[in-house]
Amino acid sequence: MNFFNNDVATFLEVVRSGSVSRAAEKVGQTQPAVSKAIRRLEQEVGVPLLERGTKGARLTGEGQVFLETARRFEAQHFELVRMATDLRARHAGLLRLGITSPAADSIAVRAIADMVRRRPAMRLQLGIGKSDELNAQVENGELDLAVVPTYSGQALSCAQVDIGEDRMHVVVRAAHPLLHLPTPAIHDLTPYGWVMPSAQSAARRHVVEIFARHEAPRPHVCVEVEYTSEAVMGVVMATDLLALVPASVLRSWLGRVQPLPLREFAIQRSQVLLSHPQAHWTPLMTTFRQLLLDQRPMKPQSMAR
Repeated sequence: MNFFNNDVATFLEVVRSGSVSRAAEKVGQTQPAVSKAIRRLEQEVGVPLLERGTKGARLTGEGQVFLETARRFEAQHFELVRMATDLRARHAGLLRLGITSPAADSIAVRAIADMVRRRPAMRLQLGIGKSDELNAQVENGELDLAVVPTYSGQALSCAQVDIGEDRMHVVVRAAHPLLHLPTPAIHDLTPYGWVMPSAQSAARRHVVEIFARHEAPRPHVCVEVEYTSEAVMGVVMATDLLALVPASVLRSWLGRVQPLPLREFAIQRSQVLLSHPQAHWTPLMTTFRQLLLDQRPMKPQSMAR
C-alpha cells in the first residue's frame, strides 16, 4: 500500500472539522480536491472510512479503527521531517526558543546574544510567555527549548536542566509609606494594590498561597501584566502599588524602587532550561544549553573546618 502523507493529513482534518467543506477551508484546497484525497485513501485501505451526509462527515467503524494509526503516522512523519531538517540545517538552522522575561541582563538574554555572535547564519524564533505555557509549547513541539523560572511545588512535564537561582522581592517606590515602618508585616500590605501576572501564573499562585498561609486577605490586583517590563517598573515607581520583581530586574532600578524587608516573602526560585523528554538535540540546541551552563553562577562552597 502507498499512503500519501497529504491524504492522511486531509483525512485527519476532515475528522477534526466534521465536514469536507470546513476541512477544505482549513487546508486551503477545494472541496473536490479534499473528496478526491479521501477516495484515494479509501481505495488504498479497501474500505469506506467516512460517511458523508447533510450534517457533515462522520467515521465509519473501520474509519474509527484507522484513525488511531493515522494519528501515529502523522506524528512519525512530523518527527521524521523535523529530524531531516535539523540534519540538513546543522549550525545554520532554526532555533525556536521561549523565555519568560526579556530583562536585558538575564542569563537567557546574555546566552541568546552569545548565540547570535557565534552562529550568525542561525535563524532564531523567540517567544515570550508564562512558564506553564512555554512548558506546553516545548512538550507539543512548538518550541525546541524554553528558559523558565520554577517555584517550590510547581510541576513541569518537560525535562529540566538547572541553570541558576533568582530571588524574588516585593518592591515599592522609594518614598512609599511602607518603608517608614520599622518591620513591615504581611498584614501591613492590605491597604495597597498590586501589579501581578494573571491568575494562571505560577508566581501569582505562589503569592496568593503565602497570603492564605498567614490568614491575610487576598492581595488586591490592580494591574495585570505578562512580565516585569520597563513600563511595569515605571508604574510602580509612580504609584503606591506593590510588585513582585526578580533580583535580576531590581538591580537596575535600585534607588528608584526599594525591596520591602518581609520575611514572609523570602522567595527563592530556580531557573531551568526545558526540553522535550525525547528531544533530538540539534547542534544549535546543544550550543545554547552550554552557553547557559557556562554563565551559571557558581554556588559558594562551604569552608572546610
